[in-house]
Amino acid sequence: MRILVILFFAGMVTGCNNAQQDTTNNASVPVTASDSVYKAVLEGHDIGMAKMGEMVRYKKLLRQQADSLKGLKEFDTALVASLETALYDLNYAEELMNTWMQDFDPDGAGETETQKLSFYAKEKEKVDTVNSRIFSSLEKAGQLVK
Repeated sequence: MRILVILFFAGMVTGCNNAQQDTTNNASVPVTASDSVYKAVLEGHDIGMAKMGEMVRYKKLLRQQADSLKGLKEFDTALVASLETALYDLNYAEELMNTWMQDFDPDGAGETETQKLSFYAKEKEKVDTVNSRIFSSLEKAGQLVK
């Protein structure tokens, strides 16, 4: 009986150790260089998407301000043009993100590590460009809304 208890606990300890080892081989932990760049691409996407709510808020405020000014008998046409340009920039940045998301296909990265690394590096460049447009349009909108 004592041997069975010892074997039972030995089996439990071994089973628990194997379970711990399995959790360290997590898919979210980059293994290759292309995995790291892929992860950076996804993080870039997340950074840009986190600003979408702010973009919607600024678009609404810019529209309201432009419409209010246009409702006056005399208004500053340069200011209205600036508001409309800022609104256009926000819409364009949002469109860029939507287009990038639609076109991004990780299955097309290729088979070899070199192909994947090249593909994800290009996608990282694209998402960084999109984020640059998002942040610059938000900064411009923020200055105008003040």
